[in-house]
Amino acid sequence: MPKGTNRISKVIVVKEVTDGLDLIKQGYAKILPYLIDGVTEDELKHEAKMGEASVPFVEKGIEFAKSNTELVPRRCNVVEAEKDFILYEELRPVATILNQYSEQVSLTRKVAGIEALEFANDFYKSVKEDAEDGLAAAIPIADELGKRYVGRKKRNTKPDTGK
Repeated sequence: MPKGTNRISKVIVVKEVTDGLDLIKQGYAKILPYLIDGVTEDELKHEAKMGEASVPFVEKGIEFAKSNTELVPRRCNVVEAEKDFILYEELRPVATILNQYSEQVSLTRKVAGIEALEFANDFYKSVKEDAEDGLAAAIPIADELGKRYVGRKKRNTKPDTGK
């Protein structure tokens, strides 16, 4: 979208956010006893992961194992495997909705942040020009806002023509 396009214009009601967060926390508290703690993604990076394509394979494997117990290796526990699979399946809608909410919240914050930063940058550029022209009221504002850019290199905003 072109710079200056207003893609979002919403006034958030703090009470609504607080109430929503309270409901999220209540939902989290209900599910928390079923979630694992103390395992990191790094610890799991070399493990085989179950994706959607693996669901029918795992489901059939458990069903076959339950009806053919004599074929189940001693190191395998069908009851535990079935519990794990049920947990995986029951948490699927939780993961789906949380991922959707997370993405939507993230994108909304990103757009709101972009627009707010564009405003602040445009305002700073204008005030900086006013200060350079000697407008007394603009000087302290330009000085304060300019602190953000101290030590930063200017970005080349002109396209490279290769010449």
